[in-house]
Amino acid sequence: MVKVAIMTDCKGAFSFGYDYDSGGAQAAFAQYAHGKVKNKNKPTAGMTGITAGGKQIKIVGYGCGNDTVPLAVTETKRLMEKLGADVMVGPLSGDEAVYVANYAKAHPTKTFIIGTAGSQDPTLQIAPKNVFRYHGDGAMWNAGAGEIAYKKLKWRKAAIIMDDYSFGWTSAAGFIADFCAIGGQITKRVFPPLNTTDYAPFVRQLPAPNQVDGYFWVVGGSGTAPSLKAFEQAFGKLDPKKLYGNLFFAFLGADKVVAPKVAGAYVGGFGTAPGLKTKAANAYRAVMKKYYPKLPADDGFVYNYYNAAWALVQALNKSGGAVGSKLQAAMPRSIKPAF
Repeated sequence: MVKVAIMTDCKGAFSFGYDYDSGGAQAAFAQYAHGKVKNKNKPTAGMTGITAGGKQIKIVGYGCGNDTVPLAVTETKRLMEKLGADVMVGPLSGDEAVYVANYAKAHPTKTFIIGTAGSQDPTLQIAPKNVFRYHGDGAMWNAGAGEIAYKKLKWRKAAIIMDDYSFGWTSAAGFIADFCAIGGQITKRVFPPLNTTDYAPFVRQLPAPNQVDGYFWVVGGSGTAPSLKAFEQAFGKLDPKKLYGNLFFAFLGADKVVAPKVAGAYVGGFGTAPGLKTKAANAYRAVMKKYYPKLPADDGFVYNYYNAAWALVQALNKSGGAVGSKLQAAMPRSIKPAF
């Protein structure tokens, strides 16, 4: 038997992820590894009958993080040590993934497939051989954003407000690298802590709209809408031509809350292309609709966990169900994406 844990968040800025991420992973188990869904409306109700490589796969538990390291420590140890998981699919958030990568170095027989965390450190700096990622990091997702701001929007001076943790830094770096390389100047960087509830003191640290050409907005999760509201209260109506968002302008209900105020603004990527009509994208959506019809298939949180679990199934089939170093050697170098 292969024991698998799904590590995600059920608290904090990304609390929505508990069923989104679990559903994405389990849809792949259902499609490619014979898994049987217990409840189509609640992925964390579990799954039975998963097999790959001639072995039964058991989901031994779901991690309930809150995007912070202390709880990631507790939950990772619970899943991997107390419940004895051989493989973790996850985690969700940047700092959690940094911790997990360091934990992986001390536990080389365990295998870790990052769910959707976009921090750069786990696979670029720490980079243990038993940690895998099948999605981009925050810098990759924003590649080209700085060039668009400079060449198309004609920005020369910009300010950045970014969540003060590893994903926020990585996400902003993707913009900064392009923008500054071709002559742009970042005049101010503001770092609100993740899970901030009052953004007014941080927004007031930004230069006024008449002092910069635009703002790169890297406040995510539950903070996107209130941070923009604080900006409106401080500086007046939002100007889409002076705003460039990272992925959170387009996800997590932002289409209803944020989009009406920033329609026309550019937004960074997330590895998906919502609304894309291709054979591969439509086939993936059909899979999600079959197993978890209420989940937003185009959402990157769902999609990235789906790919992580799909990669695991491929590796187990190749390793004959073996875990440890044999499983790690069998992990695919890349996967065929839907987007």
